[in-house]
Amino acid sequence: MTAAATDHKERLLSALEGILSTKSYRDVTLSDITAGAKVSRRSFYENFSNKDDCLLALARITSQRIMESILHAHSPGDSWVDTVSKVTRGYLEFIGTHPTLMYALYVEVAALGQEGLLLRRDIGQLFARFLSLQTQLRRKNEEIQHELSEHAALALVAGINELILQVFVESNSGSLSEELNKQLPEIGEVAQSLILRMTGSAE
Repeated sequence: MTAAATDHKERLLSALEGILSTKSYRDVTLSDITAGAKVSRRSFYENFSNKDDCLLALARITSQRIMESILHAHSPGDSWVDTVSKVTRGYLEFIGTHPTLMYALYVEVAALGQEGLLLRRDIGQLFARFLSLQTQLRRKNEEIQHELSEHAALALVAGINELILQVFVESNSGSLSEELNKQLPEIGEVAQSLILRMTGSAE
C-alpha cells in the first residue's frame, strides 16, 4: 500500500470516529465519511468495500489502542493486586472517555452479522490471552496460587463486557456518558474481585 493510500485509510477511520461522536452509526453516510476525511469516494472504495467494512477496521484499530492503554497502565514491578487494579482501570477509563465510539463498537458491530461476531470473538480472545499470560508469569513467580487458562480468562472478559454492554443498551444517547461514569467504577470493582479470587490472591 502506498503512503498516500495509507494516509487516506487513516483519515477515513479518523473521520468515522469523529462522526460517531455526533451521529448514530446507522445515520452515517458514505458522504459523511469521505467529506470528513477530505477524500474522494473512489479513495474510500480503494480501502474499504463498504461502510460496515470501515467500522470493522475501526474496531480493530480501537482494540489495539485499548491494549496499548492497558500496557501503559502498569509496570512490571507492580504487585499483582496493583496490576489488576491498574489494568482494569485503564480498560474502563478508555471506554468512559470514548462513550459514543465504544457504543458503536459494542452495539453496532454486533449487528453486522457473522463478520461482527467473529471480530468480537477475536478481540475478546486478544484480551483473554493477555490476561492468561499475565497470570502464568505471576504463578511462575509464586505471586498467585492459580493461573487462568485462556478459556477461563475469556469467560471473565466476556462477562465483564456483558456488564458494559448492558449499560450501553439500557442508556439513551443523552445520558450515556453520565451512566458510564456512574456504573463503570462498580464494574471495575467486580472485575478486580473476580480476577483476584480466581487467581487465589488476597484483595
